[in-house]
Amino acid sequence: MKKGMKGRAFIAFSAVAILLSSTSVCYGDAVTDAQKELNSIKSQIDANAGQISAVEAEVQGYVNEIDNLDSQISVYTEELNELQGQVDAINEQITKYQNDLQNSAQLYNSAEDVYTTRLRAIYENGIPSVFEILISSDGIADFFSKLNVYASILEYDQSLIGNMKSQKEYVDYLRTNIEEGKLSLDQLSYDVEKSTKALQSARNEKQKVVNSLSASKTKLLAASKILLEQQQEAERKLQEEIRKAAAANGQHNGYFSDVFIWPTTSSIITGTFGWYSPGGYSSWHSGTDIGVPRGTQVWAAASGRVITATTVTTDPNGPYTAGGYKDHSFTPGNGYGYGNYVVIDNGIDSNGRRIHTYYGHLSSVAVSPGQNVVAGQVIGYSGNTGNSYGAHLHFEVRVDGIAVDPMSYFN
Repeated sequence: MKKGMKGRAFIAFSAVAILLSSTSVCYGDAVTDAQKELNSIKSQIDANAGQISAVEAEVQGYVNEIDNLDSQISVYTEELNELQGQVDAINEQITKYQNDLQNSAQLYNSAEDVYTTRLRAIYENGIPSVFEILISSDGIADFFSKLNVYASILEYDQSLIGNMKSQKEYVDYLRTNIEEGKLSLDQLSYDVEKSTKALQSARNEKQKVVNSLSASKTKLLAASKILLEQQQEAERKLQEEIRKAAAANGQHNGYFSDVFIWPTTSSIITGTFGWYSPGGYSSWHSGTDIGVPRGTQVWAAASGRVITATTVTTDPNGPYTAGGYKDHSFTPGNGYGYGNYVVIDNGIDSNGRRIHTYYGHLSSVAVSPGQNVVAGQVIGYSGNTGNSYGAHLHFEVRVDGIAVDPMSYFN
């Protein structure tokens, strides 16, 4: 089946004009300048994305601290609610003590009045002896009756003195309990209120930092949007310069058949064309990623002329690499993110537009610049070079320098 595809591609390619091999220095410089501009913008995008990630991490740290403070505030709020119950109980007890104190004070005052009256009467009349009571009595029955009355009076006086002492002690006890209750209540209220205010103050300060960081993130995201627009424009300019250079050098004056063959053995799509959002910010993917083991053949999707066949970096998964080092930069030394890559000028389509195909992240290339290739011809081998996170083929289609969805060219 592969030989048949190659045969048909060769017949179609036989109608394509031979391209000139000379390269214009002027257009070459323009392409280099455009590529440098694109690399600069991509570097800014990477740096901006790094700042966004750092801000998000810092915000998350503060949010975790705020959550912890909220939990502590919640605990103190519950304590305040419990304390309010204690406050109500203490106030109720204080009210009872105050009522008891008032009643005890009245009893004490009454007892004190009676006791004072008795002291005055005793002082004025003196204490009668048993002989005086006997003389003043009208017989033995009257004597014992007066003696019992007098004994009762003495017993009452003694009880009155004891009652006065008890009432005074109880009054002092009530006053002490009231004062202690008030002090306890004041101390509890002060401690809990102080702790709650301190926690709330700390939370407010951390929330201010979060708000500031969120504002910074918003600005960085806005900058990312502008940079991505600049990246698209820079890529357009780069491809325009490539198209001009190709036209000036007479590269591929033939025509494109409007149909591609699949460029490798695998049909597993690991990345699609268009916008995606890694890490919360938008990014542009200019091709289709096909998951394929390292070292798998990569074929020309259509006939054309090779304009770029670059080996710039060692595959980190290859046998000659130590440590598995990966370079995700967009520098010339990293193939501008493509790693080892091939670009083929596939000619002019039926609408008069020039078609280029890109094959990125190769472990090695099998063609040279200026070489004519036919559809299905091996141009390299899949790998993991450049800005790549696993072995795959990055297949890209440019129409007049603008990246389009490659899948639209397959039946």
